[in-house]
Amino acid sequence: MSPKNVVSSSVNFVTTVVYISILLNLATAVKPKGFSMKMIRSDSKESPLYPRYANLSEGERFQRLVEQSKARARYLGSARAAAYNKSSSMNPDIIRIPIKYMEDRSYYIGQVGIGNFSNQPQYYYLIIDTGSDLMWTQCHGGNNYFYQDPPVYDQGSSSTYDRIPCVHLDECDSRHCENGLCTYKEGYVSGPETFGHLAYETFTINSNTGDRESVAIIIMGCGIDQRNFGPLFGVPEKRDGDQDFPPPIPAPGTAPIAGILGLGQDTSNFSLVLQLDVDNKKFEYCLQSYDLHGIASSYTYLRFGSDAIIGGGPEVLKTPIIQDPNFKSPYHLILEDISVGNRRVRFQPSDFQIRADGNGGTIIDSGAPFTIMRMRHFRRVKQVLLNYFADFRIQPVDREPGMLFDPCFRIPSGFNEYPEITFHFQRGADFVIKQRSGSFTYYKDENLLCFAIIGLYSHLQYDVTLGAMQQANKRILYDLNEKALSFTEEECNFGS
Repeated sequence: MSPKNVVSSSVNFVTTVVYISILLNLATAVKPKGFSMKMIRSDSKESPLYPRYANLSEGERFQRLVEQSKARARYLGSARAAAYNKSSSMNPDIIRIPIKYMEDRSYYIGQVGIGNFSNQPQYYYLIIDTGSDLMWTQCHGGNNYFYQDPPVYDQGSSSTYDRIPCVHLDECDSRHCENGLCTYKEGYVSGPETFGHLAYETFTINSNTGDRESVAIIIMGCGIDQRNFGPLFGVPEKRDGDQDFPPPIPAPGTAPIAGILGLGQDTSNFSLVLQLDVDNKKFEYCLQSYDLHGIASSYTYLRFGSDAIIGGGPEVLKTPIIQDPNFKSPYHLILEDISVGNRRVRFQPSDFQIRADGNGGTIIDSGAPFTIMRMRHFRRVKQVLLNYFADFRIQPVDREPGMLFDPCFRIPSGFNEYPEITFHFQRGADFVIKQRSGSFTYYKDENLLCFAIIGLYSHLQYDVTLGAMQQANKRILYDLNEKALSFTEEECNFGS
């Protein structure tokens, strides 16, 4: 599928490099220093997407999480490939594929209040995405929409909605303007497109203190024309000429998603974290382990700016965050080696380098449930794992058709020598996965223990994507001023 020949350089929210001028009439505006918001797993009972998971067995739920992880890796790979193709062609009208989470491919969501309607915001669920930049939602004024449960955002009725003049944005030229006001148009290689306006708006978050916190003068995309999102979200669409949404309309509560909340690190200022106070461009979270008692009803908090604090307990380790030169949004780390227990795989740092053709490298991504690894690297890790268990005379079971994980083992009664998996990042920052549920899945009925890192062949341009399951029980802080990722061990309980 070829990229769409549509672009607004001011709002391609995953790859297009954009330089924003500060609005002249807002030059002295104070940026928010810090706030916190709920970060809800899509399969939690707290999530509006829970009906999609409620009747699944444990095996079916794992299968969905595995497919989410694979889909995420393929989207990232396709987006990166398009970014490098554009770089080599130097054609400014060929867009790069944005990262998107559709239907059951979203793992964390957040609830955000937008605007001011008689001193009250309107609340929407947005996909939390560290691999894209723009925050956008559907708005009034167009003829093409995907179905969503909450009313489409009525920007004209919000007293704090303020469209951005083209003269205030460096890249908003005559092709990206409408009556002197900045617009965007975003295309996807798989068909969906969104067109809309850039505006400043006030956002309201229900914070961890129980109070509502408002954040003013945030750049948002106000989408007034969305096409071909329906099949990806699993919902109907309204198109030009349609009088009503085509049947069958989803049951109430099954189509809650209204847009995306981008937290990427591209050089534009569209990412929410990049719009924070100049000294507080950072965010952090602490994800619960999958086997935590009561996890089905859990949530955590995503903390921004001055609310993002780490330390006061175990040692804090720190490693550099770098950028892909052509695909800047995802957070790259410099991986040097991997260990199983005390056994090094003995990779070379060059095995994980970003290469000139747009392949390679390691990213950390809370959007992927499981860690995904390039197959040739996975096989080396797998062999060390097999050797580890062989020392205890535990052999892998034969792989059956449809088995989600590889390898799997029958564990003898009383065995408790599970190996820690360590990712050795630059500057001695050893990311140790200590809990069993971070490295393995366990099927109790079958007494089957399976390695919870997935090897993948196709469309995988990253060597390693470090997923959410393997990030559990660590407080992780992204500091965009320092360009560093910090982490420390912590028991991540509800509301961490």
